[in-house]
Amino acid sequence: MPPDEDLVRLLELYEAAEDTDELLAILPVARKRTPSEAAATDPEQFNLYIGLEAGATQIESYDALVLMGLVQTADYADAILRGAIQHFPEAEVRRRLRLRKRRQELLTVESPTNLWLVVSQQVLEVQVGGPDIMRGQLAHLLDVAKLPNVVLQVIPRDVVPYSALHGPFTMMTFPIPDDAGLVYVETRVRGLFFEQPDELQEYRQVMNHLRVQARPPKESCRLIDQIRKGIRRPLAAASPRRRGGSPVAPPTLANASS
Repeated sequence: MPPDEDLVRLLELYEAAEDTDELLAILPVARKRTPSEAAATDPEQFNLYIGLEAGATQIESYDALVLMGLVQTADYADAILRGAIQHFPEAEVRRRLRLRKRRQELLTVESPTNLWLVVSQQVLEVQVGGPDIMRGQLAHLLDVAKLPNVVLQVIPRDVVPYSALHGPFTMMTFPIPDDAGLVYVETRVRGLFFEQPDELQEYRQVMNHLRVQARPPKESCRLIDQIRKGIRRPLAAASPRRRGGSPVAPPTLANASS
């Protein structure tokens, strides 16, 4: 995790200096925490993640459950937030959507963050929010993949990523000499930061293995487009009809069990 003075420079570089005091207040607490004490639902923990994300020069992510926030459409993100069991208030949903949109600007600014994203095919096939929203999400993903600072790969359904069956993770690299970066893992109740050399090396090996297992970028985009085109709206339930074309009357209470 970057030293205080480096974090200040990163915040100034990414025009987020207004967050300096808040993040500097969080860092001592975060450094003292063990991984099991870092709660993902803790606003301070989330603010720290956002600050580190903004300062990273490269982000590498493996998505095995849902697409990461940096590539989500507003509709996809909205469906996830509204489907959460926390039942966020409307104002909180809107706040998180605005924040997510602001975070995504990291990929398109003048000196953008480099993103290497490896996604399991199953993530692309789960129709979060319904078919229309998922078609839009996949179209957006194809647009993101065209950015020169983004590499997108898909692990096809018939390939088992044994090295990553523990779940998704995100690696961040910072423009700081002798700083090896960190790994972030989010669970249902906790967000974990790993920054010890042996931990980072373990995740680097996993990420390299996933890159080899995944399809190359161009093939991955063709697969995404194929999945997008294959999404169909569910057919409306038609009324059963008698022979000859007249509708069958719906069952009454008297004959419903027959």
